[in-house]
Amino acid sequence: MTLLERVEAVLLSHGITPEHDSDDLVTYISTGLVGSKMRISELEGMLRCLISTPVFVPADRRFSIAETICRINWNLYGGAVEMDFEDGELRFRNSLPILDSEFTDTQLDWLVFWSWNIVRRYISALLEVVVGACEPGLAIAKVEMGGVEVDRVEMGGGRPLIN
Repeated sequence: MTLLERVEAVLLSHGITPEHDSDDLVTYISTGLVGSKMRISELEGMLRCLISTPVFVPADRRFSIAETICRINWNLYGGAVEMDFEDGELRFRNSLPILDSEFTDTQLDWLVFWSWNIVRRYISALLEVVVGACEPGLAIAKVEMGGVEVDRVEMGGGRPLIN
C-alpha cells in the first residue's frame, strides 16, 4: 500500500472520502465559519498537508493579519499559518518527513487532524482581524481564553486534540 493510500484509509476510517487530484488527495472540510480545502501530497521527501481557506485579506489589513499569524504560530509545535502577501490568501501548512521509516496510522492521523484543528480553532480570530473588528492580540486572547475546543467528534469521531 502506498503512503497516500494509507492516508486515504485513515481518512475513510473517519468517514472522510477524499478525491484524487493528480497525485494528491483533496477534500473539502468544515473549518468553523468557513469551509476550506485540504490537500495531502507526497513531495520532495515530505508528506505535506495544506489547508487553503477561502479568505483573501485586503491589502490594508495584511500587516495586522501578519501579526495575528505570528501570535498563532508562536504557540504551535507543528505546522504554520501563512498568508500570501501578493493576494492575501490565508492557509495552513504542515508536513512530516518521509525519510527511511514507515509512518504509523497515529502519525498520519496527527498530521491530518492537528492541521485541521488548528485552522478550525483560529479561523474566527483571523476573520475578526480581517474585517477590522478586533486587534490581533485581543483576537488570539479571545480564542485561547475561551477554551475553543474542536475535536474529532465534529470531524468524524475520536478524542479531542486541543483543549
